[in-house]
Amino acid sequence: MNGFTLEHLPGTRTGPTIVLMSGMFAGDWMWDDQFRAFAEDGRPVARVVEAIAMRPEVSGTIPKVRAALEKACAAAGIDDMIVCGASMGAAVAMDLAVGVPERVRALVLTGTPGLSPDPNLGIKNDHPQGRTMFTADYGERLVSSLFHGGRAALTDEQYEKTKQIFECREGILGVSRGIKAMRRYDMRAALRQVRCPVLNLWGAHDLTTPVESWAEVAETHSNHRLVVIEDSGHVPMVESPQRYTEIMRDFAAEFDLAHGPAAS
Repeated sequence: MNGFTLEHLPGTRTGPTIVLMSGMFAGDWMWDDQFRAFAEDGRPVARVVEAIAMRPEVSGTIPKVRAALEKACAAAGIDDMIVCGASMGAAVAMDLAVGVPERVRALVLTGTPGLSPDPNLGIKNDHPQGRTMFTADYGERLVSSLFHGGRAALTDEQYEKTKQIFECREGILGVSRGIKAMRRYDMRAALRQVRCPVLNLWGAHDLTTPVESWAEVAETHSNHRLVVIEDSGHVPMVESPQRYTEIMRDFAAEFDLAHGPAAS
């Protein structure tokens, strides 16, 4: 099994690499602002290029996706990391922290599935036997379920990249398998095992994975904290990029203070 493709900038500072894991529908473009910001800061940073759905050979289980991410990081020489994931990618980040806790120093999670009913993707009645037609109505429902601002939250290029997933056989198969993988993954077991600091960054209007379950996690797990971002849905790093990046930078700076400053 091959690893994911990583865009990796070693940076000019020491410290853990910020690893930005893709989601089921969104690849590297989801992290454009954060990747650019950490690169400007000189921090080591890497992001997965492919959307998880475009890797149907691994998308059927969270551990298989995690293994592909782990392999990609190992190939890039990334041993020490702060892993950031959104939606299905957040579950993958959690599983990586379970599997190699000595390498994952902290997590930043957004829209993590697994503690509420099936994520509302606006599409579940449209893919019998893995067949989906990306009609205008279908696209509108998908985008409205993910983004508080609806279609206006995406550029035309971002929308087209999402659409392309549903226009090829491997993408459709990857989505179908990915949805099943999220249903099967035992998130509560993962929560019991992860001990590193976890920042949960949530859109206030997330219809896909509502924030309430994770607010409870933040209250009952001492290593978790929750920050809610207004005017955002399931993908706040795209809808509110400046605010999201600001909070991530603060979290990384706190990590530096606790574990030694990242040298320039």
